Amino acid sequence: MYKKQNKRQKKKIAQSVHRKVFNNFTYVTDIEQYGVLEKWVMPDEVYNGSQKITGDCDDFALACRKLMREAGVKTRLVYCLDETGEGHLVLEASGYILDNRQTKLVSNKTLMKKGYQFLAISGYESGDKWFKLA
Repeated sequence: MYKKQNKRQKKKIAQSVHRKVFNNFTYVTDIEQYGVLEKWVMPDEVYNGSQKITGDCDDFALACRKLMREAGVKTRLVYCLDETGEGHLVLEASGYILDNRQTKLVSNKTLMKKGYQFLAISGYESGDKWFKLA
């Protein structure tokens, strides 16, 4: 499933995926959309990034993760606090972060400089154990 790619190739794929999802994504809270505080929704099997989607940070991260996996790139979900101290979910691929709050792909170091605090990271596969970060 995963292809052997160098870091530059992975970055190029991540940039393309971020741009595609970001340009077709409208932020809507789970309360507004579903009437509940938190709901994670996996994108449809036919989702290819060009369809318009609505959701919050986890919907964005899961949409990006689907496309990254299809491109053969391993990713992890990362639970963090953003610069305002609010809980937030992003997607990590080889040190780069796909984030609905950023207009383009950024490094994890860039977000840490902005005040993000990374708290927990998933495994590479759905259902894998999450790990606390120091």
